[in-house]
Amino acid sequence: MADERLSSRPQLVVLVSLGVDCILVVAKLIAGLLTGSLGLLSEAAHSALDLVASLFTVLAIRTARKPADHDHPYGHRRAENLAAFGQGIVLLLTAIGISYEAIRRLLGAPSDVNPAWYALALMVITMGIEVVRTLVLSAVGRATRNEALKAAAANRLADIFTSAGVLAGLIGVRAGFQWADAVAALLVAVLIFRAAALLSWRSADILMDRAPTGVEDDLRRTISGVEGVREVREVRVRGSGSNLLGDARVSAPRMLSVEASQALREEVREAVAEAHPEVELALVIEADAQAANLVERVHAAAARHGGVSDLHNVTVEKEDDGSLHLSMHAKLPGQISLEQATRTSVELERVVREELPEVSRVDVHLEPLEPDWVHGEEVTMQRADLAARVRRVVERHPEVTACRDVELSSRGDRIVGHVVAQMRADVTLEHAHAVETELEDRILAEVPDVYEVVARVTT
Repeated sequence: MADERLSSRPQLVVLVSLGVDCILVVAKLIAGLLTGSLGLLSEAAHSALDLVASLFTVLAIRTARKPADHDHPYGHRRAENLAAFGQGIVLLLTAIGISYEAIRRLLGAPSDVNPAWYALALMVITMGIEVVRTLVLSAVGRATRNEALKAAAANRLADIFTSAGVLAGLIGVRAGFQWADAVAALLVAVLIFRAAALLSWRSADILMDRAPTGVEDDLRRTISGVEGVREVREVRVRGSGSNLLGDARVSAPRMLSVEASQALREEVREAVAEAHPEVELALVIEADAQAANLVERVHAAAARHGGVSDLHNVTVEKEDDGSLHLSMHAKLPGQISLEQATRTSVELERVVREELPEVSRVDVHLEPLEPDWVHGEEVTMQRADLAARVRRVVERHPEVTACRDVELSSRGDRIVGHVVAQMRADVTLEHAHAVETELEDRILAEVPDVYEVVARVTT
C-alpha cells in the first residue's frame, strides 16, 4: 500500500502543477496585453511552454510506470529522460524567441509599457507560487527518484529568477527607464537558455548511455568481493529513468555446475542490490581457463566431450623431460558394449590431448556407471557380532580417536559396511583420505564376511 501511494505521488503533483500553469498562462497573457510589457508576454510564453512541459511530464510518468513488454524488454523508464530532454528543447526555443524580440526592441524604437500595480502584484504572487512548486517537485522527485520531476523542479527554479527579472524590469519602467522591460526580457531569455542547455545536456547524456560517474568502479569492487568470482572482466552501466541498467562479465572455475553457477549469479546480484539498489544487473559467467590447473583442464576437456558420465581419480604425472602422463577413471553405462566403451575412451583421449598437447600418455580406466538405486536392507542389529568386529578394527587404528558409527546393509547375499571414524581436526584432507583407505583395507582383511566398506572420517 505504501509503495502504491509513493508511486501515485508524482502523477498527482504534476496534475496539480498543470492546473497552476493554466492559471498563470491566462493571468500573464492578460496582464502582458494590458500593459504592453515584453517581459510579461515572455513570461506568458514561458508559462505556456511550461504547460506543454508539464503535459510531457504527465505522459512520461504514465509511460514509465508501464511494465516491460515484448517490444520494450528493458521497460519504459527512459520516457522520463525523454520528457526532460523535450522540456529542455522547448525552453531553448522559448529563449531564442524572447531574445530576438528583446534585442529588436532595444535596437529599435522603445515600446510603451504600462507598469500597472496589478502587473507587479502578479509577478510577486508568481514568484511565491514557483517557490512552493520548486520545493514540492524537488522533494517528490528525490523521494521517488523520478527524473522528469527533477527536471520540472529545475525548470521552476529558473521560473523564480525569470519572474524576478520581469518584476525588476517593471519597477525600472515605473522609475522612468523604458528600456528596462526589454532588458528584463533579455535577462529572462538568458536564464531560460542556461537552464534549458543544462537540462538537455544531462538528459541527452543519459539517452546516449553515458556511464554514471563512479558507479562502474563501485560495482566492479562489489562483484569482485563475492566468493567464487575469479575475475571481473567487464562492467557497463547506463541510466534508465530513475534506475540504472548494468551488465557484467565475470569468470568462475571451469567445472562449475549449472546449479552452482546459478547460485553464484544470485550471490552477485544480492551483493549489488545491497550496495546499489537502483541498479538492475544482467550477469554473464564465463569459464576461467587457468593454465596452471592441469586437473581442472582435464575435467573441462571431458565435460566438452560429454560422453563420460563421471570422471574421477585424475592424476597428472610430470616426467623428467617435462611431458605429462595422465591417468583417470571414467564411468560409462554398464550395458554398452566394450567396443562402444573403447570408442568413447579413444575420443576422450583425443580431446584431452587437444587441451594438453604436452601429454605423452593417457590411460583411461573404464568403470560401469552405478544403477539409479539398489535394493538393500539395514541389518546392523541382526548382525551385531559383525558390527562389533568392524568397530574394534576401526578403534585399533592409531590415528582414530573414536568410532562414531557402524552400519551394515544387506544387498542380496553381500554385506556392505558403512563406517564413521573420528580424527583430530588439524589433519589434512589428503591424510584423512589415506586413513579412510587404510580402514577399508583393514576391515576387508580382518572381517571377510563384509564384501564392501565405505569409510568416512570426521572431526
